[in-house]
Amino acid sequence: MNPGPVRGHIQITSRPEQGLRHGELVTLRVIKRLAEAKWAVAIRGKVYPASSELDLQPGSALRARVSLSGGKLLLAVTGDAPDAVRAALGEQGLPAGGDAELIARALARSGLPIIADTIQKVRGLLSRSGLATQAGARAAATLIDKGIDPASAGARAILPILAFGEKGGDDPRRYRGRKLPDTPAAVAELVGSMAAAPSGRPSALQAYNHIRGRAQSWVVIPFLFGEGGERIEGTFKVLVDPFRGQALAFTLALEDIAFHLPLQGKGRSLAIFCRDERTRRAAERGLDSLRAKFHNMGLEVDDIVNNGNAFDGFSPVEEGMSLAGVDTVG
Repeated sequence: MNPGPVRGHIQITSRPEQGLRHGELVTLRVIKRLAEAKWAVAIRGKVYPASSELDLQPGSALRARVSLSGGKLLLAVTGDAPDAVRAALGEQGLPAGGDAELIARALARSGLPIIADTIQKVRGLLSRSGLATQAGARAAATLIDKGIDPASAGARAILPILAFGEKGGDDPRRYRGRKLPDTPAAVAELVGSMAAAPSGRPSALQAYNHIRGRAQSWVVIPFLFGEGGERIEGTFKVLVDPFRGQALAFTLALEDIAFHLPLQGKGRSLAIFCRDERTRRAAERGLDSLRAKFHNMGLEVDDIVNNGNAFDGFSPVEEGMSLAGVDTVG
């Protein structure tokens, strides 16, 4: 099959992984921009540093021809790879684009099948929530993964709590108008009572946190602190392996900024996402200090601050998507 004319080249700047053969056609995913003309790309699940003058788009998938010369790997880009999510939407009789595609991609990132009925239920849930579609869809996908029907009253109760501190999120303790914790003792009391209803009965959030997901198990802890008129609210989110009792990733999400840290594997690096220019500039000013502190713990910090649109409230939008195929059956 003729893959079409070459659009440009991408050079892998590290030692190429064995198994890539000269002349073969591969699918390449653009992970993120590292610096001017520098990128992180993934081939068959392995992430490589790369250089290219092409205007690449994070999250995009490309087809490329492999060329090996002098120990270097050069990829001749021939076109876009087929989009598995859009293909799945077509199989379900749904158009690409709009909220249907955002919901479908959230389902795929949570390891869930793309089914028209599920998308319709999530669309209905989001229409009543006030949450932005991207963040709300991913939160809804985690509910479905835990066996919670998105059309149920329980889903309507839990969804805003999962996005507490973000636009449309809800305070699980209804702290608005009350005195906020301003001492260590008050903070300890808040943390101890955060996931429990005032009556002492199990809350919706407790139930969510205790249910094991079929593909991913997230634990969400809302927080709210205030002092001297300042207020900070958001959520801690931890992706756990319930079988080994290990944390796999950690997310801290607030209204204007979010942090995501993978906790397993090599090359663990803190990624920062900002939703507005003022916050982005402030984050960039503090990068060197943050990087030094994380380096002392054996961790790295990304060299750039990412656009907030590349984060869905739980993880980077390019993370966890399989290009090989998307389940439309379940």
